[in-house]
Amino acid sequence: MLIDALAYYEKGFRVLKLKTGTSVDDDISIVQKLNEQFGTSVKIRVDANLGYTLTDLNKFIDATTHCPLELIEQPLPVEEEHVLLTLPDTIRKKLVADESLTGYSSAEQLVKTPQPFGVFNIKLMKAGGIKAAKKIADLAKENNIQLFWGCNDESLISIAAALHIAYACSNTKYLDLDGSLEILENKFSGGFKVIDGNMHLIETPGLGVMVK
Repeated sequence: MLIDALAYYEKGFRVLKLKTGTSVDDDISIVQKLNEQFGTSVKIRVDANLGYTLTDLNKFIDATTHCPLELIEQPLPVEEEHVLLTLPDTIRKKLVADESLTGYSSAEQLVKTPQPFGVFNIKLMKAGGIKAAKKIADLAKENNIQLFWGCNDESLISIAAALHIAYACSNTKYLDLDGSLEILENKFSGGFKVIDGNMHLIETPGLGVMVK
């Protein structure tokens, strides 16, 4: 893992996202080792994938307070959002709703005060397209919730669309739009360019996607 992390660092990436939630002790060890290797030059994000209990989450937070941990995505199972309200507001601001955010109706519940999450993970495939995603994004903005734009393994077309709507929202703070990079046989080109680990739109009409 450390070798892979160094390879991405040398390509210009300064944010690393880890899939966690299977073993909190292993997760703590991984984050601490990354911190030892990179210090504050790399920000760390973790996606616990519903895998923690509140006890696990508190243990993870306490053990990684000295690390540059930027956010924690969906730490507890769906329907346990109320449990997160026992955490300080400063911690909840770092928590990202993913599986708990299934559409506009769930967003309406999650914006109610006190808010269990400070960030919404919006995926076009989950939200129901650009218009539906924008509606959730606007609701989040009205309630001072930041946006994290995610994806599944998707074609370049939907990733480019998500990137456009992400840059159209002033409360966008995080991008995790790497779904098209996982596809071995890509039928399209363009859409965006990656410079030093950051995604940029390209100056071509529409979504900027071309058929190969």
